[in-house]
Amino acid sequence: MLKVFVSYHHNARKFAGRLKNCLTAVGMDVFLAHEDLEPSTEWQEEILKNLRKCNVFMPLLTKSFHSSKWTDQETGIAFASEKFILPLKLSLDPYGFIGELQALKVRRELEEACRKIVQVLASRPVLGDRARDGVIDAFLRSTSFEESARLAVALSKLKPYSTSQLDRIVQGAAKNQQIYGGRRAREAVNELIRENKPNVRRKLVREFAKQVGSWPY
Repeated sequence: MLKVFVSYHHNARKFAGRLKNCLTAVGMDVFLAHEDLEPSTEWQEEILKNLRKCNVFMPLLTKSFHSSKWTDQETGIAFASEKFILPLKLSLDPYGFIGELQALKVRRELEEACRKIVQVLASRPVLGDRARDGVIDAFLRSTSFEESARLAVALSKLKPYSTSQLDRIVQGAAKNQQIYGGRRAREAVNELIRENKPNVRRKLVREFAKQVGSWPY
């Protein structure tokens, strides 16, 4: 599971909260630097601890971002620690230490932004498998047809998958009625099976086909 540290000015706290919910829904562990904690000595220690643990540092670049006492310091620590930094541009271009980084422009429509974030992270050599694993875990935990359909869209955009990941998807899908019983999610799994026929264990394909009532290829 990818650990994401979101840095933001308190004026953007509502947007940060929505972003956290969105990224959590695709299998990420998200820490909000200011929303989750009360100011204190322990608070500062908790900030540093989460900065050290995070895989991804994500600053929300609003006009008020640099007016916070903490955001620039958090950014500097993340930069010095060589964290992967993905700036999200709401109304401000990256500056200072991260001035040369390409920011991801984010609109108020967060679902599309979250898909783009996952795709960016999945394209990174070190982070890619963890990003995919997070989406796979979320997909296999789906508790509604709507949720499984939404995550199926994300799943289909993160190819290719390893053999072990493919096996896990097919095996888990056969155990979740919200997946095999939902048209969009079921077709996403069938598509992965068809595209990776030699790499998916036939026994697992049989189990999934039994639940679906038809063979995928």
